[in-house]
Amino acid sequence: MQQFLQETGQVALTSLLSLVSMFVFTRLSGKRQISQMSPFDYLNAVTVGSIAAEMATNLESWYRPFTALVIYGAVTRAVEYTACKSIAMRTFWSGRSMILMKNGVISKANLQRASIDLNEFLGQARLAGYFDPNEIETAILENNGQISFLPASTARPATPKDLGLRTEPASAWYDLILDGRLMEDNLKSAGHDMRWLQEQLHKAGIGQQSEVFYAACDKQNRFFACRGSENG
Repeated sequence: MQQFLQETGQVALTSLLSLVSMFVFTRLSGKRQISQMSPFDYLNAVTVGSIAAEMATNLESWYRPFTALVIYGAVTRAVEYTACKSIAMRTFWSGRSMILMKNGVISKANLQRASIDLNEFLGQARLAGYFDPNEIETAILENNGQISFLPASTARPATPKDLGLRTEPASAWYDLILDGRLMEDNLKSAGHDMRWLQEQLHKAGIGQQSEVFYAACDKQNRFFACRGSENG
């Protein structure tokens, strides 16, 4: 029983150390999503996860995977630092974007270089909303594996400028109430006070601030508020 408790305690400690190490590693690696990772970033993240899992259960030699984790973290940080400081190193680590389609013509050679078949390319175009290839002017394979599409001038959506319309300046929205909690700093940043907020809630048919689940506004005084719904 004593041995069982001792081993369980060691697993708990090594698991905690593993989680702390993973947290530090992810913080150093930035806040990119999986879709924004380069192939090196993705493989490195998978490898680090495997090392961390081994460290949590390797009671006799936990320091070995921990050492490997530190090295992986240091190398990853060095790669990101050199990529930020040097365009040449950034190209070396992440590669270059590749033009798959230009002036409405699909590049067969570049598709082969990127290991993308024609069906996959057309599928990605449909996912982006282009079911007619004639609507695509240029397609570029980005470093993270995503394909960017530039629509042809005749297929792009009309803008207010095209129609000669005047529009109000764009403005970010400020979260005023989140999960029922008042965000006082955001209310001040939006240039309003509690009196204004109460007036807007009254116009929205909400009597008490405590009833609000979410509320927001922008610099043009557009306002949104809703009560929380208990139904799924």
